[in-house]
Amino acid sequence: MKKQEKKPKVHRQKTYDLTLTKFELLHVRDLLSVLLPPNGEQTLSQALADLEGRKLIESLLWNKVTTLCDAAGLPVDNEAPDYIIAPVTTPALGIFHVNHDLDDGEGEASEASGFLPEEESTEEDDEDEDE
Repeated sequence: MKKQEKKPKVHRQKTYDLTLTKFELLHVRDLLSVLLPPNGEQTLSQALADLEGRKLIESLLWNKVTTLCDAAGLPVDNEAPDYIIAPVTTPALGIFHVNHDLDDGEGEASEASGFLPEEESTEEDDEDEDE
C-alpha cells in the first residue's frame, strides 16, 4: 500500500491589469527607488515593506517594474537616475527650560513634565473669577 502524497495547495490571488504609458512607468520606477537618509542604503519602498511585513511583495513588484522597464527600453538599476530624500534647510531650533520635579531628586525630569514649555495655567483665571 502506497502512502498517498499530499500536494500543496496553490492559492492564486486575483490580479488586476494596469496599463501604463512609458512616462507613467518611468514615474513608478522612480517612486519605488527613492533612497532614504542618512546613507541611502534603503529605499522608501523597502522601508514601507519592512514596516508592513511585505518584503516579498515589494521584491516581486520591483521585479515586475524592472521587467517592464527593460521591455520599454527604460534604464534600470545603475543606469537609472537616483533620487534621495534629504533635508532642504536647517531645522528651526529653540531653547526651552526643562521642567524638573525637585522631589524626584536633582537632575531627574518628572514623568509629568517634558522638554516642551508648559501651557499657561488657567488657575489664575479661576482665582480672578472668584473675586
